[in-house]
Amino acid sequence: FFLMIRRPPRSTPKPSSAASDVYKRQEYNLHSLWCVTEAKATNNFFVQRKKRPFVLTRSSFPGSGIFTSKWLGDNFSQWEYMRYSIGGMYNFQMFGMPLVGADMCGFILDTTEELCARWMQMGSFYPFSRNHNAIDQKPQEPYVFGERVAKASRNAIRQKYSILRYYYTKLFEVSLEGGSLVKPLFFEYPNDEKAYGKADFTFMIGNSIMVAPVLFPGMVEAYPYVTNENWFDLFGRNQLFAYDPAKTEGEEITLAAGFEYVNVLLRGGHIIPFQDALLAKARRTEVLKILPMEIIVAPDHLGVASGTIIVDDGDSLAPIESGEYRYLKLSFSKPARKLTVEILHNYSKSYQFENFSVLSILGIEDWSDVDTACIADIKGNIIKVNGRYDSRLRMLTFSKKTNLPWQNIASIDFACQ
Repeated sequence: FFLMIRRPPRSTPKPSSAASDVYKRQEYNLHSLWCVTEAKATNNFFVQRKKRPFVLTRSSFPGSGIFTSKWLGDNFSQWEYMRYSIGGMYNFQMFGMPLVGADMCGFILDTTEELCARWMQMGSFYPFSRNHNAIDQKPQEPYVFGERVAKASRNAIRQKYSILRYYYTKLFEVSLEGGSLVKPLFFEYPNDEKAYGKADFTFMIGNSIMVAPVLFPGMVEAYPYVTNENWFDLFGRNQLFAYDPAKTEGEEITLAAGFEYVNVLLRGGHIIPFQDALLAKARRTEVLKILPMEIIVAPDHLGVASGTIIVDDGDSLAPIESGEYRYLKLSFSKPARKLTVEILHNYSKSYQFENFSVLSILGIEDWSDVDTACIADIKGNIIKVNGRYDSRLRMLTFSKKTNLPWQNIASIDFACQ
């Protein structure tokens, strides 16, 4: 459900001149509360009807994030405003409004083909994504500019769809524990001084993924700063940077950045859920209910990784309060040659996409001899899955359609015969 909340109406009755001083004091103290009270009332309307609300506001006040999401207001169709939106997202994470984004391609003034293409690419990874402009500006739907912008937009949206379960998990964890969905790199690496200077050119989604967009006209490369840790190309699956024990800082790397895809980096030490919406040419998120879920393991320099997955029905009210959600923690150890699954919270429903389908382990150099994984379910039954090693990508993939959901898996052994 969508509702645009704005400022108090200009037709608000004015008091008599005798009470003008009192009115001005009241207006000064209460003006910004209009938005939060209207958001609360709108939210309550849907809650009373047992619907999970989606409310969107431009105006906000402390506490608004309980009731509404946020867009960053009327911006300009200029490159600097696209860059400003990164800082805007950071701010509202700290203000308790994690579902936030800017008007993609800009709101005021006419946008350009290149700016709109790049903004659609970056903005598709906002928590809240919307192309929106003023009524008196030229149309800026991606197809207006031709196939280059349309294709760039489709691919970027499908890249986000591919990791939408990761987004959902991290937003759910913010609801459970607090914190930020979108953050600068230095939030994760506060002791790396170089990370501070690069905060406005990339952004982290959760603690596992970094987006490296193009933010200046005429550029065909991106130059993200990566910390001294393993980093992987999430969609290409190749390793972009390897931990160096002789270094205390990372470095700026160079990545090709055409209009086909956005550079999305996966941090070593993490495990994420992935559904290939690009391959499926997904047009709606409904597809994700049946699209097989791949688990991607990106080990750090010690050969370990972990990650979480949260699943609910996506629509019912108050899953946290009712306990109607599943929360899994996956842990991988290269030295132990094992992946384990821990149930942090469980419930009775199960979904097709949760069944074991594909498991990929990135950056594995010395496992070319591993061609079988043994999946042990919670009852002790064993399912053997054949693996395939890609020597170019140094990636080991286990693929098999099963009816075994991840919550019923106890462990996966990579040393079995």
